[in-house]
Amino acid sequence: MSDLPRVCVVGYGVAGKLHHRLLEAAGLRVCTVDPALTGVPGGFYRHRPVEHSATVRDTAGPVHLWSLCTPTQVHVDVLAEVLKRDPRARVIMEKPACRAQDVPRLLDLLERHPGARVVVMNQYRHAHALRLLDDLRRHHMPDQPVTAVRVAFSKDRRADMEAGRFVDRDHGVFGYEWPHMLAVASRLLPPDTYRDYVESPVEDVRGVVHEDYFVTAARERAVVADGVELELYSSVVGDAPDDTGVPDWARPFGHSTGGRRRLAQLQVGPALFTAEMDPVALPDGGRLPGNTHRLTAQLPGGCQETLVNDSPMDNALRTAVARLLGDLPLPPVDLRPVHRINALADQFRHARETATAAAAGQLSGGPV
Repeated sequence: MSDLPRVCVVGYGVAGKLHHRLLEAAGLRVCTVDPALTGVPGGFYRHRPVEHSATVRDTAGPVHLWSLCTPTQVHVDVLAEVLKRDPRARVIMEKPACRAQDVPRLLDLLERHPGARVVVMNQYRHAHALRLLDDLRRHHMPDQPVTAVRVAFSKDRRADMEAGRFVDRDHGVFGYEWPHMLAVASRLLPPDTYRDYVESPVEDVRGVVHEDYFVTAARERAVVADGVELELYSSVVGDAPDDTGVPDWARPFGHSTGGRRRLAQLQVGPALFTAEMDPVALPDGGRLPGNTHRLTAQLPGGCQETLVNDSPMDNALRTAVARLLGDLPLPPVDLRPVHRINALADQFRHARETATAAAAGQLSGGPV
């Protein structure tokens, strides 16, 4: 047992608990770091107690791999602590890797620690359901081009935010599900098309701004190579008000546990191919079993449904562990999603700053 790699999960919130459960279920030894943790948490595998520490520095014994599941704004701080302890550390970082303003520091850390190995989690790049969705499209409409790619990921986070759980005031809605939606888009668009989109200026984005939580719902539209329409939609407050609006194509699909709705759709000529990602809602208010995804092909001759059992998170974690513990070169950390969500949030920061300045001018009686 002591010969198994030892993984330390930093941050024991929702993401940290999930990483811990999956890593332990994979047979790895797991410890945790979280200053807020009290008592002795139970492990997933046989519910063994889990060793935990208040800080990275205080973690006893060897650590072969680190999994960073802290809030985005402290990712680089925690990575710096890990690399101070072990300049050759092997590290998994949850998405997004960091804030745009932290990118120079992240790159400096990586440059000063060439022996370190870092992978950013990208679970929907490992979703077999998305590969099968594209296979369905190729099978049924092999000679027809894709004319639209649509992605909608929402979750009702109002109770969490009101209870004081992490609120991304740097990016708003763009810091929660948007990185996952970009990963989905990168799977469904050709690589060159996705690169051109993610590196291009923002064309059209509409959203709802909350005075405390920043952007709570947004919808982006773009026309990419060959005239393909790309649409991304997300909300953290349930269905958004009418001025942003849930896209018509997403409305027929219900919300599941926690107000979640995770959809990807391809339009190909007269056909629609849709993936409903776990958790999938049922008409009676229930849901499909965990890690079950539903693929629907709406064809001129009728409708076909397929259920797929798959855990993108488990796939991504196991792949990351294998790559980090191996010796093959790793690609550079992909920071394009960080810059994209920052560019989207910028559209609303400017509007908020203008409104704040206008309000201040009105209150003071001075010019705006």
